[in-house]
Amino acid sequence: MKKYLAYSILPALALTLVGAGIVSAHGWFGGFGQATPEEMAQGQEAMLQKQSELLGISVGEIKDAWAEGKNFREIAEEQGISQGQLQEKMKETRQEQLQAQLQAMVDNGVISQEQANRRLQFMEERMANGEMAKGFHRDFGRCFGW
Repeated sequence: MKKYLAYSILPALALTLVGAGIVSAHGWFGGFGQATPEEMAQGQEAMLQKQSELLGISVGEIKDAWAEGKNFREIAEEQGISQGQLQEKMKETRQEQLQAQLQAMVDNGVISQEQANRRLQFMEERMANGEMAKGFHRDFGRCFGW
């Protein structure tokens, strides 16, 4: 009996230690643990700007809806944008960001154009196969307050 108890406690202890390590590495608030109030404000402003661009409305409208307690999905629905349309817009945005990042790496001599093209093809295949979707939407959604 003691043997079984020890075997059941060890995995729980290991998970607790791993969880504590993750929290300390990322801070209690998803990476903002080490951020200054100014950095947090800048991050929030960038998030609101991205939301307004995706929805095609002003940052002021996003801020007003946020102040009323609405989340990004609710704001999108009020604008007549379906979940599918929103996901497609987010996918397009991610594609544009990826292309811009790769081009910057080429322009700065970090990688060649051929390497950028191969990486872009690889990433597009992963997105098309849904291999990136789970992590991508989780991170993108977190960015937009989902």
